[in-house]
Parts: sequence; structure tokens; C-alpha cells
Amino acid sequence: MQSFLTPLRVGLVVALGVGAFGFGLYLIGANVFGQSGSYRVYAIFDDAGGLGVRSRAQIAGIPIGQVDLIELDQNTAKARVWIKIQKKFALHKNARITKRSESILGDYLLDVFPGSADQPLLVDGDQILIVVPQSSMADVVESVKKIADDVNDITGNLRKVLGGKEGEESLRSLIAKLQSITEGMDQVIKQSGAKLDATLGNFQRFSGDLAKLSSGESGDVVAILQNTRDATAQARDILRTIGDVVGSQQKQGDLKEGVKSIKENLAKLDMTLQNVQDITSKINKGEGTIGHLVNDDQLAKNLDKASTQLTSLLGSVGSTKIEVSERSEFLIGKPGGGTPDGTANLAGITANTAYNPWTKNYFGIRIIPRPDKWYGFELVDDPRGLTTQTKTQNTANCGPGGSTPCFPANFPASVTTTTTERQLKFSVYIAKRYGPISDRFGIIENTGGFGVKGHLFNDALTISVDAYEFANPLKDHPRIKAYADYRFFDHLFITAGADDLVNPPLVDPTERTRVVSGRDFFVGAGVFFTDDDISKLIGLAASRF
Repeated sequence: MQSFLTPLRVGLVVALGVGAFGFGLYLIGANVFGQSGSYRVYAIFDDAGGLGVRSRAQIAGIPIGQVDLIELDQNTAKARVWIKIQKKFALHKNARITKRSESILGDYLLDVFPGSADQPLLVDGDQILIVVPQSSMADVVESVKKIADDVNDITGNLRKVLGGKEGEESLRSLIAKLQSITEGMDQVIKQSGAKLDATLGNFQRFSGDLAKLSSGESGDVVAILQNTRDATAQARDILRTIGDVVGSQQKQGDLKEGVKSIKENLAKLDMTLQNVQDITSKINKGEGTIGHLVNDDQLAKNLDKASTQLTSLLGSVGSTKIEVSERSEFLIGKPGGGTPDGTANLAGITANTAYNPWTKNYFGIRIIPRPDKWYGFELVDDPRGLTTQTKTQNTANCGPGGSTPCFPANFPASVTTTTTERQLKFSVYIAKRYGPISDRFGIIENTGGFGVKGHLFNDALTISVDAYEFANPLKDHPRIKAYADYRFFDHLFITAGADDLVNPPLVDPTERTRVVSGRDFFVGAGVFFTDDDISKLIGLAASRF
């Protein structure tokens, strides 16, 4: 039994070792980046030598992927290298890649620069366009070979010049000539030494005499030189002045005309100085507007305070923005004639385009001194028009004490007249924002009112509720309008909502498909431009003419 267990144990150990070895080979050869966790990009290289499948790609020394495939681009006869990149590493359109030697053994890796974050991302199958060439070991060897060839040429030329018997004789002749030149220079220096000593002695005696003279008479010499310089300068100024006043022979009467001109100019100057003196005297006394501004410190403080408050209210000129907008709201009305009859369709909605459907139009301007505050003005074309009610009370009676009526029995005691007139309305309001919520108040469509807005998704979506017409005698409740605007493409928006939400709808007795008062739903769209856009449009229009 013991003899049977020993071979069995040895066999199990060998089998486990073979399995572990095979599993290790699988891990080494396995693809570390799965299809779901990576994407493939490629780059075109002039030479892909040294690269192989699974060659490392890295950013700042950190592995981000590996070479997946190397193939020949038939069109350019260059190497197309496919690289599998982990998805957590993003590459952009201006990404760069270079092949770099990893060691002197000829192994290469790929250094990748991911590019700028403001550029589009590369997706699966895209190309890295910027390939930065790097010097390879072959280039270095080639450069060293060229240097060695140059050194070889230099040594060959030296061998030709100095080698052999002729070169040796030329070198000996050159050394002999240099020795003869140095001996000649030595003799010249020895022969000229005595003469040079005599010259230096003479110069030394002359400098001593000059020093004695300058030390004894230095003050007189300096005074003479200074007087001479001053005299020549004064003489030059006198001659220049005489020439300017008297004039030359070509110009007769310059002195007389010059004196006359000087007198006239002095008179004008005197008058000017007198006027300046009068003005400054009034300013010092506080007379006039300038004097009041200069002498009254309180006025300057008030002006400074007013300008500060105005800047706080309206913002600085550079930060103030203007937005111009136009919106149209398509009112649904009552396609079925005021009561649902189950037969309403698109043809019924557009049966009478003069009244049904209606469109309510707005033209608005917003002045935005700060991002959290703005002022608005709107012109509104409301198809419902402006409705007014006039009530006439008949109280005329006859008889003693006014007890007997003097008008016919069918004459009403009071008359109520309702008038609807189509005319433009206007809105003027002030708005303030607090985080994602803003409110406005002022005149809204010819009546006092207020509104609240919610700003969502980076101001792309706004949800608004406006309330106005609080004192309309023809309605039981104020006019409430609720709507949502969605902005897109920088200058466009769409809208949908309900107008006069809390009052019951009232249809026109003549045109039964339109709502003249009360609840009505709408959809619409509009455009808006900032002052920068308007400036660009004006510049474009000017360039066309």
C-alpha cells in the first residue's frame, strides 16, 4: 500500500505544477484589456521596428494600453499600429504619440500625450494624427559612423602631410624657422633697450617740468581758460541776438517789424493775463459754476456718492449686457366650438385662420447690469385686446322729492357697456435672482403684477408663473399665466403653458372656436440675441455694402 501512495503523490504534484505553469503562460499571453473596458485607436509610423504586439503604451510613465495589431498601410507603404487603450484614459483630437527606445536591447514603447481637454474625444477606430519622430539606435549609430568617417578623413590628411620623409623634413624646417624668428626678436629687444631707456628718461624730465609749472601757476591757468570760455560763449549769444533782431541784407526792415510785433504780442499777453486774473478771482470767491464746484467740497462728495450709487444700481458700462427677444404663443382655443363634440381635427382647428388659432406676440428688451439683476421692457400684441367696462346709472326722477320717474317704463335704470379694443400692451418690470429662483414686479401688460421663475439645467429650462389684472371687474380671479421655456442652439427657445389659468373659458359668441377670456392653452417659440450677437450682425451687414 505504501509503495502505491508514493507514486500517486508524486504524480499529483507534477500535475499541479504543470497546471500552474500553463495557467501562468495563459496570464502572460492573455489580453489584459477586455473589449468592454477598452477602445482601439491607430497611428501611422514610418518605421515600426522594435514594436510588437503587447508593446506598452504609457502616459507620464503610467501604462494605459498596449499594441494590439501592426499592419502595412497599402496606400502609404507605412506601418499602421493599432493600440488598445483602457476606457478610463481619454485621448483627444490633438493627442500626440511617439516611439521611444526602452533599452539598448532594441525594445520600444509608445509615449502618449492625451491632448487638450477642450478638444473632441477620440473614439473607437479613430486615428492619432500627430506622430512625433524620435531618433532610434540606428540613427545614433549612423551619426557615430559619420563622425568616425570624418575623423578618419582628418587623420588620413594628417598622415599625408606629416607622414614620410618629406613630411618629416617639412616639420623640421618649420621648427627651425620658428627658432630663427625668436632669436631675431631677442636681438631687436636687446639693441632697442638703450634707446627706449633714453626716451623714457626724456619723457620723465618733461613731465617733471610740467608738474612744477602746473603746481605753481595752476590757479592762473585755470582762470585764464575759464575766462576765455565765458567770453566766447557771451560773444556767440550777442552775435546770435543781433542777427535775429537786425536781420540779414536780404531782409530789410527786420528790426522795425520785429519790435512792432513784440509790442503787439506784449499787449495781447497783458490782456490775456488780465482775463485769467479775473477768472481765477471769481473761482476763488466761489462765483459761477466752476467756482462752486472748486470751493464747495460737499458738492463734490455728493457727486461722488451719486455716481457710486448709480454704478451700484446699473452696474459698470463694461459689465452691462442687453438681450433682445421675440416670442410668439400659438393659442389653442376651442376647436369644437366651445363644447367638446368628439369631431375636432386639424381641419377644424384651422378652419378660420383670422380668428382661430390666435397668436400672442412679445417683443422684449432686457438690460442686465449684473447676472442677478435686470430690468425689462416688453411690447405685447394680445389678440384678446384690452377690455373695458363702463356702467351708466340713470337716476333722473320727476315730481316732488324725485319720487315719480319721468322717463319711459322700458328705459333702464342703468346701462353697462363692455368694450374690447385690439391694441398694444406694454410691460415694465424689475427682476432679482436668488440662486435658482428669480422674481419680478412692476407693470405687466398694462396692469400691476409680479412673477416668479425657476431656472433649471444651467438656465436652459425656465418655469414661470405671472399674476396680474388683480382689479379686472370682468373676471372673478386675477389673470394667472404659467408656462415653461426651453432654450437651445444659443438663440432659439420653445414654450408651452396656459394663460388666464384660474378663470373659466369664455368663447366668442360669433366665432365659437376662439376663447376671448379665461383659460386657454398655448405652444410657441421665439428667438433671443445678446448685444454681442447684435454687434456681429451689424458688422456683417456693414461689410456687405
